[in-house]
Amino acid sequence: MKPRSACPSEQSALVLQANMTFQTDRIVGLIVATLGLMLLFVIFPIAIEDVEGGSIQPDTLPNAVAGFLVICGVLLALKPGESCARDPQELMMVLLYIVVMALGLFAMSRFGFVIVSPVLALAIMLLFGERRPFWLALGCVGMPAIIWLLVVQILERPLP
Repeated sequence: MKPRSACPSEQSALVLQANMTFQTDRIVGLIVATLGLMLLFVIFPIAIEDVEGGSIQPDTLPNAVAGFLVICGVLLALKPGESCARDPQELMMVLLYIVVMALGLFAMSRFGFVIVSPVLALAIMLLFGERRPFWLALGCVGMPAIIWLLVVQILERPLP
C-alpha cells in the first residue's frame, strides 16, 4: 500500500499554487519586457538629448539596460521559475530597499552625486548585512569614486 503524501484537497491546492506562480512569473515577465520596450522606443527618445562630442552617445548605456530588461522579461515569460514560499521579512526588506533607493535618488537630485552616493552606498550595504569595515569603506568611497571617474572624466558626462 502506497503512503499518501497529502489529501486530495491539499494536492489540488499545491497544484493551484504552482500554476499561480507560473502565471505570475509570465505576467511579470511580460510587464518587464513591455517596460523595456517602452523605455527603448518611447521614453528614451524623448528624455535623452543628443550631444556633440564624447566617445559614446548618451543613450548607449540606457538602451543596453532597456534591451537587457526586454531579454530578461521574455525569458521569464517563456520559462517561469519554481514555486517557493516567501518569508514576509524578505518582502519587508525589498520594500525598505525601494524606500532607501527612492530617498537616495531624491537626495541626489537635491545635493548631487558626490555628496549622496557614499551615504547611499553605505546604507544599502548595511541593509544587505555587510558589516566588515574594509568592504564598507571600499563600497562607500571606492565605488562612487570609480563611477565619478568613469562618467565625468572618461565619458565626459555630467552627474547630478
